[in-house]
Amino acid sequence: MVYNAERERRDAATRAAHEDQVARIGENRVLTRGINGELVSYTRDEYGVGRLGLGPRINTRWGHLVYVLAIAVIIGIFVYLPLRNLLVEGDSGMLGFLVIPALLVILEIFAVRNLVREWRAHKLREARGLPRPAY
Repeated sequence: MVYNAERERRDAATRAAHEDQVARIGENRVLTRGINGELVSYTRDEYGVGRLGLGPRINTRWGHLVYVLAIAVIIGIFVYLPLRNLLVEGDSGMLGFLVIPALLVILEIFAVRNLVREWRAHKLREARGLPRPAY
């Protein structure tokens, strides 16, 4: 990486403003790089879903939407098959498989929560003109 004095000055100014806001207001903020490479201080609401840690590494609201829809389709399949088997063929042997969609509903709730958080964060970043966090 090439040393860039101008970027270092911008980073120092951003760090100082970030630390000032944290010290003065006591606001919980996240200091990280945006996708444009600049250091940005985000509020927790602007940052959105954490990009590190457990869970899928989805960075966009559209990615979260696809994730939510994929889980919904899988839940639909795992509900349809045992119920079809019971109602059409009269076989109740597959009803135990209804445990799988019950567990997937918990994952779906988590995914919808992340989608809503990321959607709101996108709107807040858009209003302030901030780039999406890089990670």
